[in-house]
Amino acid sequence: MLHEKQRAEVAQTALGLLTSGLIVNTSGNVSIRVGEHVVITPSGRDYKSLTPGDIAVVNTKGEVVDGEMLPSSETPLHLAVYESNPDVAAIVHAHSVYATAISTILDQLPTIHYQMTDLGGAVPVAPYRTFGTDELAAVTSQALQGRSAVIMKNHGSLTTANTLDKALGRCVTLEWCSKVYLKALSGGSPNILSADEMALAQQQMDSFDAKRQAFKAVKNQV
Repeated sequence: MLHEKQRAEVAQTALGLLTSGLIVNTSGNVSIRVGEHVVITPSGRDYKSLTPGDIAVVNTKGEVVDGEMLPSSETPLHLAVYESNPDVAAIVHAHSVYATAISTILDQLPTIHYQMTDLGGAVPVAPYRTFGTDELAAVTSQALQGRSAVIMKNHGSLTTANTLDKALGRCVTLEWCSKVYLKALSGGSPNILSADEMALAQQQMDSFDAKRQAFKAVKNQV
């Protein structure tokens, strides 16, 4: 089986989206880029019983090179994001409740929490376009530039990373921040972190990342 390890990872992540409540039924999709191939969830398949053999492998034109099932209807979206973001290796697209709710009332999710540094700051809401179309792929990939997360109007969310674990983690962060914002909004006017405050938070994040790496290096030498 071509890219068996990555297909298993995609299947496991799709199930994780379902059990975490980030998608319902067969909505949402997951992919990994492997060289000139994209390993992606199939269309209309129940994620509760998804197996690695159900996962599709397509080329950069969206043509199936391995697999017995039709690739996700959002394959054009995944391909467009990969094409315009060479550093991205994994994508998670969810139909989570709070991010989708945000998409119906805002043009961007403001910096309600410092954890949004991992998303690239405030998260834009891409214009609505019909699902599965090249038009949706174009507006979403454009809105994503310079960030690792985007919200799709009246649709859902999309997060990227260099691994599926990180992309899924960012999906969870985006949903949590969306929930925090909506909860705060129901009680008044939410305080939004300034660009300077977010920059300081990013510096602190970078500092602790460096400390963790240094600590790990020392432990490995023991």
